Amino acid sequence: MSVTNALLNTRNHYQVETVEVDDETSFTLAYSSQIKLLPANGGIRWRAYASRQLQEEEAIMLAQRMSLKHGLYNTGFSGGKIVVNSKRSPKEQPAVLEAIGELLNRYGGTMFTGCDINTGNREMDYLRQFTPWILNAMDSPQVDTSVATGYGVWSSIKKVLILRLNHLSRARVAIHGMGKVGSEVAKQCLLFGCEVVGYDINPVAVFPDGVQRVTEDQLLWQPSDVLCIASLSGILTLENVELLNTRWVISSANSPFGNLQAEQRLLARGVHYLPDYVSNAGAVICDSIEMAFTERYNQMNQEQVNAYVHSVIGAKTEELLQRAHLLDCDVGRLLQPIKSALMVA
Repeated sequence: MSVTNALLNTRNHYQVETVEVDDETSFTLAYSSQIKLLPANGGIRWRAYASRQLQEEEAIMLAQRMSLKHGLYNTGFSGGKIVVNSKRSPKEQPAVLEAIGELLNRYGGTMFTGCDINTGNREMDYLRQFTPWILNAMDSPQVDTSVATGYGVWSSIKKVLILRLNHLSRARVAIHGMGKVGSEVAKQCLLFGCEVVGYDINPVAVFPDGVQRVTEDQLLWQPSDVLCIASLSGILTLENVELLNTRWVISSANSPFGNLQAEQRLLARGVHYLPDYVSNAGAVICDSIEMAFTERYNQMNQEQVNAYVHSVIGAKTEELLQRAHLLDCDVGRLLQPIKSALMVA
């Protein structure tokens, strides 16, 4: 393994360090200036990007969203993210994980990482051979933080169904992406009595029993009460929000809108949006327990962790919905001051 180059610069108050592993593979660490006060925390996202600029822009965007989650829930962390740009899978490139381990060691406990898109427990087990700076329930095999994230998203959906949709009987929930998170959301919605439809780009993805599989166009354009984005960032664009036929958007994906204009257009059409950093904070809440209550966390099972995440995210969602109702505004406007402060932190 040889790391050929490392570049460190500052963009919009976020430090960006990009490491070239070989001619075709590199990774970027982005973190907020708050790292001087609080350790940064964010998982490893592994995808193919068309350019280094897009790779670094996504790392910064994701670090910003992590800052919002950590700040809103007072986790004790600041925002950070690692983005790998590679056409090959993690299994094919163990040298990348070794290089990430070396980088984390150099940061000496000021940056913690874990799973994200296309990385999982297998990658974290391998990475652990090279660095200790991982928060991913490594000593709690009975806990899956992706399931906890899904359960947290469900707690937000449940509060919207109860407080804003008047306990709507047989509410229709549409889920974009049926991985671990989306599947958990679907299971809980079905148990609550909802009708659930789902889409996944993978034609052989396994859907929970009771979920009706539809095309992406059907998912977005057929009527639903809640649309849950549980796939990738940037799914909702100026083009498709014009045809979106839902009452609420609640996301497990970070930054589900392709740009600010798409989000503004959605709201202008009268569709409500619960900001993603309210609903999708399950994994970082798990990390905060693992960091501060390590011994207890290692004894907890999935049900107990889910209950903890549900209590925290459910309470925050209810608080924000009630405050927004009293102030006659959207939750996003209510959170704008904290968002403005943390996005440049």
